[in-house]
Amino acid sequence: MKRYLIVAAACVGVLTMGVGTATAAKPSDEAQAAKKLCVEQKNAEKAAFEALWGKNAMRNCKRAARGEVEEATKNASQDCRAEEEADSALFAETYGTNENNKNAFGKCVSSKVQEDEEPEPETVA
Repeated sequence: MKRYLIVAAACVGVLTMGVGTATAAKPSDEAQAAKKLCVEQKNAEKAAFEALWGKNAMRNCKRAARGEVEEATKNASQDCRAEEEADSALFAETYGTNENNKNAFGKCVSSKVQEDEEPEPETVA
């Protein structure tokens, strides 16, 4: 039983580390990112996954993950908006990749979300 609690806690950690997998603010992307996180958790340790999320484990996991993915995207969007307001010319030059740099905001949000999703280095015990 103690092992399952430890694994369940690790699953929660995996969920929070992978929050930033959605790179756009579309609901379908957020739902796909949440699904991906939950499938990875389930594949890692099925018994712990089911113990953590209970009856209807996949549905419960997706609901929780979707909220976290939405929050990560919202935070990245707010950061980019503040950065753009500070110096719009530098912002466009820094993040824009097309001929008129009109895609700078989307690229900024994407890069900030991807920063959040990079896994922390694992320590060997």
